[in-house]
Parts: sequence; C-alpha cells; structure tokens
Amino acid sequence: GHHLSLQESVASFTGELLRSNPALPGFDRSIVIAPRRLHLTLGVMSLVDAKSSNIAPNGGATKTLPEALSLLCSLGPRIMEMLSGIRLRVPLQMMDIMKPDRGNPDNAHVLWFGPSLDTEDAQRLKKVGEMVNKVFVEAGFILERRPLKLHCTILNTTYRKPKTRGQRQPFSYRSLLTSPVVQRFILQPHAEPDFRRPVKVDFGTWNVDEIQICKMGSYGPEGEYVSCGGLSLV
Repeated sequence: GHHLSLQESVASFTGELLRSNPALPGFDRSIVIAPRRLHLTLGVMSLVDAKSSNIAPNGGATKTLPEALSLLCSLGPRIMEMLSGIRLRVPLQMMDIMKPDRGNPDNAHVLWFGPSLDTEDAQRLKKVGEMVNKVFVEAGFILERRPLKLHCTILNTTYRKPKTRGQRQPFSYRSLLTSPVVQRFILQPHAEPDFRRPVKVDFGTWNVDEIQICKMGSYGPEGEYVSCGGLSLV
C-alpha cells in the first residue's frame, strides 16, 4: 500500500464501482479497503509486548513481539539465498472473491487481487511466503494451519457501516463482473463470465521492500497499518 501508483489505480477502480449507475447491489464506500492499507497477509499472530508468565488460550506459552521479530530477522539469509539477487515482486494479475454464501456470486463478501502463478515473480513470491509461514507455524507463532492464500483484499463486507444484526450484507459479484466498469479492467472479458474462476486483470507488478509485523486494527499517520518492525529485503 505504500506504492503511490498502486494506490491511485485501485482508488480509481473502486471509485468507478461506487459511481456505477444503476448502483451495484450491496456496494458501499464502507466496504472498500483504503488503498494505503493494501497488503498480503503471511499469517496472523497473538503476541504480547514482552515476556509474560501468562498462558496462551491454546495452553502454550505466550509469544512475544521481540521473539517474533527475532525469528523473522533470522530468516533474512535464507530468503536472500532463495531470491539469488532477484527482487521479490508482487504481480497483481488476478481478481476473484472468497467463497460466497451458498456458492451464489450474488452473495459475495470479499473481493481480492492476487498473483497469477504462471509467472516467475509469482512462483518466487509463493515460495518465500510459504517458507515464512511454515517457519512461524512450526515455531508456534501462527496457529492457523490452512495453506497460505496470497491475496490483497479490495472489498470486505466485515467493515460495512452501519453494523447490522444477524448475517453480513453481501455484494453482488455477478453485477460487478458484468458491469461496464469492470469489463474495461478485465484482460480477457467474456460475454458469459465464469464466476467460479479468477479473471485476469493487470494492476501492475510491485517490488517488496520489507516483510513487516504490523498491529491489526492500527492506523498510522497516512491510515496505514502500524509496523512493529520488519525484515528489509533491499
């Protein structure tokens, strides 16, 4: 999200969606992720600031932020060896949704951009991301065991305002894909879109300068997630 050109292109995309006439079902400004907060998640941790005698909910010892940072930094030589002098890059060439309610594309909750794995940049990103995730899982920092899914969230109905009781209000992915706005961004538009498969887009390929540990729910001066430290890849 620190790449200004990426912020501008994503803001242009979501802005056009919000201005669609007629309005796209379920779309609202509150579900749009601020471009400055765009990121790829390698894992989620529950950390404390310093060593504590508290017991974690899973019965294990509480993990600390300094321990997590130390583990991340220890991976520097291994990552650099994997990259062999080539920059780590994120190609945002695919658009899709997370599994919608009851498999219905009119009941979508998360729209994301991500790498198409048919490129060397994407394969390199996948290998590094999976290695970092695996190390943190094996060390007990990340408890989620599902395979890593590299994605950059663009829309998420979790953030819809005002909050409503009961089920989250979805948006219509069907309406999004068939709208004139999105048809201009899709590289290979089809008269009858296949809602079960990702579509090809091109939102650029971006250098990764650092792997960060960020505080969830935090806001920095520009609205970004607050970094607690990280590993430079430059």
